Amino acid sequence: MILGHYANTYVAHNLLKRYNIELNLYLLIFGAYLPDLIDKPLNIFFHLPGRGIAHSVVIQALLFAPLIYILPRHKKFFISIWSGCILHLIQDAIAIYIAFWPIVGDLSDHRRFSIAESFYSYYIEMKYPYTLLTEAVSFIIWGGILLYKWLPEWRELAEERVKIRDGD
Repeated sequence: MILGHYANTYVAHNLLKRYNIELNLYLLIFGAYLPDLIDKPLNIFFHLPGRGIAHSVVIQALLFAPLIYILPRHKKFFISIWSGCILHLIQDAIAIYIAFWPIVGDLSDHRRFSIAESFYSYYIEMKYPYTLLTEAVSFIIWGGILLYKWLPEWRELAEERVKIRDGD
């Protein structure tokens, strides 16, 4: 869900702003990718689960809660990243035994992560159709965000070109 994590986190950021919850968008997006940035390399190099340590709310709490408490001046920084991590887990629809590892269960998925294999099983074989649907919806949202952001600028550029042509 490369596009999905970005698009959904961006939408969540805008919803949070409506309720006067101000988080740093860039740190929120970084946090939305952080669990995979940690767990995927651990899987590739050390054969740990691809959804493992960094996908656990318990481990995240053990990391971020002390940082927020010890460094109160940087509270918004750490809360923004942690919120992104939580959004990642929600978007991944993470299993309870993974989300609350090591309290609830064990990380039994020890397959090596393969981009090609994942692409094939998710998109070609459609082994997990909900993931394909989620990615398609996220792609549409991502496209909408880009159009919403860039269309006004494109209109202004087109209007300037028309003014220049009319002035010649």
